[in-house]
Amino acid sequence: MTQLEIPTHDEHGRRVQAMFSDIAHGYDRANRIMSAGTDVRWRRKAVASLLIDPQPDGAGATILDLCAGTLDSTLEIHRRYPQAQLIGGDFSAGMLDAGMRRIAALQDPAPLAQITPQHMDAHALPLDDASVDAIFCAFGVRNLSDLPLASAEQLRCLRPGGQLVILEFFRPSAWTTRVFHAVYNRTVLPVVGWACTGNLDAYLYLPRSMAQMRTASDYVALLQEHGFEQVSVEPLTFGVASIVRARKPGGSSN
Repeated sequence: MTQLEIPTHDEHGRRVQAMFSDIAHGYDRANRIMSAGTDVRWRRKAVASLLIDPQPDGAGATILDLCAGTLDSTLEIHRRYPQAQLIGGDFSAGMLDAGMRRIAALQDPAPLAQITPQHMDAHALPLDDASVDAIFCAFGVRNLSDLPLASAEQLRCLRPGGQLVILEFFRPSAWTTRVFHAVYNRTVLPVVGWACTGNLDAYLYLPRSMAQMRTASDYVALLQEHGFEQVSVEPLTFGVASIVRARKPGGSSN
């Protein structure tokens, strides 16, 4: 399904887009090694409550996995809600291509029937207003150059009462977590990333994106300013990562 990369929001977006397409072939392997598999458990926990009062299998629901990359999280969402219609959205053609090859290799037609990959810029989602029941994003918001604009787009596309779930490395506020991030990001992350992908620059950029990311509390305030409600934070693994959940006002669940 290789296509030309879509236009992106700005020059930062174009650089990040090219970087992720270049490391797509080894991205999942690097994540597994660097986290010792913890990222799998984080994703499973984050998607477990993605839909509010759903049918057990997610029938009738439409879910957007934003910044879906190689569709790692999209597959996890499919396992939890096998009848939901899933959109795996990302601005990197290389990442989505790698993800679809991975799904095809499973020799299971079910994911292929339920997952639609779609090239998109998170700052201008090509979706109708109030068209999705939930939006999930794992380790993607820190790469967005205009987080307020992206948050407004997410609110626009959610149906009333729909949920936004973000799994992210927010900038830590506790000094112990800051020290851990600093040491890990300057040693393990670039070495493993370079070994798995051959691209050292990408794994020097990623620590910088984490350091420049908002704290979880700052991000909560931003979501509230843009109209989200019931915003909560769940720290994971001593605060190394966090799950942020937020709701769009309205719907029968309010």
